[in-house]
Order: sequence, then C-alpha cells, then structure tokens
Amino acid sequence: MDFMFENQGTHTYFVYKIAPDDAIDSMSLGMLTHNRIAGLAETSYIQMDEARYLRYDVTSRVAVEQFFSGPVNKKRLLGVLSGIVTALLSAEDYMIDTRSILLDTRYIFADVSNCDTVVICLPIANLEKFGPQPDAATFFKNIIFSTQFDQTENCDHVAQIINFLNSSATFSPENFQTLLRTLRDKAEQPAPKPQPPVMQQPIAPQPPVMQQPIVPQPPVMQQPVAPQPPVMQQPVAPQPPVMQQPVAPQQPVMPRPQAPVQQPAAPQNSAESGEKMSFLYLLRHYSKENAEAYKAQKNQPGSAKEPKQKKEKKSKNAAAPVGFTVPGAPEKPASFAAPNQPAAPAPQPIPQQPAYQPPRPAAAPAPAPAPMQPPVYQNAGRQMNFGETVVLGGSTAGETTVLSAVAPEAQIHPTLIRQKNGEKIPVNKPLFRLGKEKSYVDYFIADNPAVSRSHANIIERDGRFYIMDTNSKNHTYVNGVMLPSNEEVPLEHGSVVVLANESFEFKLY
Repeated sequence: MDFMFENQGTHTYFVYKIAPDDAIDSMSLGMLTHNRIAGLAETSYIQMDEARYLRYDVTSRVAVEQFFSGPVNKKRLLGVLSGIVTALLSAEDYMIDTRSILLDTRYIFADVSNCDTVVICLPIANLEKFGPQPDAATFFKNIIFSTQFDQTENCDHVAQIINFLNSSATFSPENFQTLLRTLRDKAEQPAPKPQPPVMQQPIAPQPPVMQQPIVPQPPVMQQPVAPQPPVMQQPVAPQPPVMQQPVAPQQPVMPRPQAPVQQPAAPQNSAESGEKMSFLYLLRHYSKENAEAYKAQKNQPGSAKEPKQKKEKKSKNAAAPVGFTVPGAPEKPASFAAPNQPAAPAPQPIPQQPAYQPPRPAAAPAPAPAPMQPPVYQNAGRQMNFGETVVLGGSTAGETTVLSAVAPEAQIHPTLIRQKNGEKIPVNKPLFRLGKEKSYVDYFIADNPAVSRSHANIIERDGRFYIMDTNSKNHTYVNGVMLPSNEEVPLEHGSVVVLANESFEFKLY
C-alpha cells in the first residue's frame, strides 16, 4: 500500500494516494469524512488536479508496531485491543464494510499517554488486490503471541484472552469487548483504602466515692497469761568414749614407671641370717617379725651403734637395679608388692592387629632405558632462542610471552548533551525514546510543555545512529532541518538535535 507521512503545521497526517484502478466505496467514504467515528482515524478527502488523496490525522500517536516494541504492560495491551474492537463495532453501526479496516500493526496508531487507539479504514471496494486480509480472531492471536509482556505484572489477563479466542469458531466483537472491559475495570480498580482508626469515646471521669469515716474500735484487753513453772530436764549420763580402731596405713600407690624395672631378689631376713637389722632395712621390709627382731636387737647390750661398713652393705643390698628397654621390644610394666602380699603378675601386652592394606597389583617390569639422545628444540622449523621473549599472538610454544602493547578497540558511547543545563544523557538502548510520557520514554522531559509525549526515537543499526520523529506536534530538527515524520535521519558526532525548542548535542565518546 502506498502510504506516506505529511506534516502540516502542528499536525501529522498518514496519507494514501488513491490509485487510478481503485474502486472507491462512496457510501463508506461519505461516512468517514462527515462523521467522527469512535475507533477510526479522522479522515479527509483531497483532490488536486487529477491526484486524489485520503488523509488520516495521527498527530501525537505512534504506530502499534513501535508501541509494542518493548515489554508491554496490561494497560497498553487492553487499550490497543479495546480500540480495535471499538473500531469494528463502530464500522457496523455506520454501515461501513469491516473488511476495509486495515488489521495491521503498521496502520494502527495509539496515544502513548492514555493508550487511546485508532485504526485506518480504507474505503476501497477492491482491497483484495493488496492480498488476503486476516480475520479479527487470527489478528488478535498474532498480537498476543508476538508480544513480549511485562513479567513484573500478573499475566492472568493474557491467559483469559487466549482462552476466549480459542473457545469458539466464530469471533464475536461484542463478547470480546465485554471481556476487555471486565479486565480493564479490574485493572483500574483502586486498591482498598486503609480504614482510619476508630476513635474511642472519652470516658467521663467518675465522681470520687466518699468513704465513710471509720469509727475507732476500743482496744481489746487480753487476759494475762499465768507463768508456767520451768520444766526441769533430766541430766544426761556421760557416755564412755568410743575407741576407734586404728586404721592400717595405706600403702602409697607407686606410679607406673615408663621403663620396665627388674625386681631384685627377695632379701633374706636379717634375723635369720644372723646379721644385725638396720632401721633403713626395717622401713623397706617392714613386717611384724622384723619389727620384733629389731626391737630385741635394740635391747641387746652393745647394739647402740651399727658398724659403718654394715650400713653401707645394707644400703647396697637395698638398692634396686634399674632396668632398661630394648629398642623394638614391648615395654613391661614393673610390679610392686606390698609387704606380706604376693606380687601381682605383670599384665600381658595385647597383640595389635595389623592394619588392612589392599593388595597391590604386580608392578609391570620396567622397560629398558632408551639410549639418551641430545634434545633438539624446534618450533615451526626454527631453532628456539631461549634468550628472547616473544610477543603474544605468535604460535610459538614453550616460550614466555608478554601481553601486546596494542590498546583494545575503543568502545563508542553515544551521548546527548542537553544545552539547557549541560546534562549528559547516555543513549544506552538500541531504541532510545525521548518525550514527556514518563511511563513510555527512556528520557523524560518534564519541564518543557512544547515537547510531545512521544517526540522522537534514536535508533542504533549496524554501528550507525539515526533519529526519527514520531508524529510530534512541534517536530524534530537536525542541524536546523526539520525531519519528516517516521523517517530515519543519520546522526553524526556533533549533530545538533532540537525537539520542538529544546536543543541537544549528539556526541560519540
């Protein structure tokens, strides 16, 4: 179809040039040009000499193809679908053939602020020359399946729309409009306001209750208590003291020596051997018999002093030889015997089980050593030079490499500089929108009423940057030249962009 955009003052028109072979539907044309029909773009018919045109006012509206280019929220989707269904129902009311409505997202335009949508109705009887037109149900399904929805919202409305479109073979615009209104009312239903706290009525203060004075009661006189004669206690007869049995002295517990000590042979009783018993011997070999023998010996005349030689002999006999441990032999703890008690047998060592080790496979016989050859270091047919360092990027192996000193390719950062306040605006999206509709654009211009809601787009394609006016009222200029609506114009470093009367400078850093 031969459409073009035309700018006249503050208006933007979507213009169709009527071809000579087009059969005009006069009744539909008259309805369009003499009425403001809801859902259909305002239409005017112009003839200049032999050329005939149909103009549709799309000022401050963008094509749905652009409107749905990013994530689409519930408000946008329901607004666009409701506008299309309204156009279909209005066409039937004005006796316009619904097949003349162009169900194509390129020919449907929406207001980015309130999502009000209008469609293009082409009153030509022979539209089949442009190819088959999709039916309404198929067209709505294509929109649903080709749109990316906002994942931050609950998308239950999408499932309900798909279920409706698949529920019946025939599409009913009235029923579909009812569903869309229900979904829109549910979306626009305000959240319940918090209830103000219930103010409690103040409690009136109660008058104080006057208490009756308490009459003092006369004191109650207690009867004197007669003194009781003292009770004489019987004297306690003294008990004879209980004699405690002497406790036999406990033998000291000898610590277990680290090294095994051999016990000396039991010494003979000094009384039996006929030698005099020393006090040291009595302490070491104390027994009742030795004690009596030592007392009898002490009572004998001439036994006050013992010869020095015998003392030394006794002490030599009393010394116990110190044992030692043979390396690798298990230690044997020494045993000690209390007087008059047999020595306890030495504990037997517990044999330790050897740790389990898995059987090892038999080692393969070592191969015969190869004759030593002098190593030859080569690299791609060249003798390696160990005195040099190569630069990263070569195919050499085994040598030390260093990073190349070549700087990486500089990245381009497109930026708009607002001349009014020097603000730097990074253009960080392939499709960067400019305007004053905060919910739609990427850079929000709030302090300039001359700028349209969706004023212009900056587009990146194949490393180049373009700007396109999106049917704004006050137009877009590049280096002083006004841009035609919806036409991409290239941007260069240093280009001056003017949105209405707001100037920007485009830079590539």
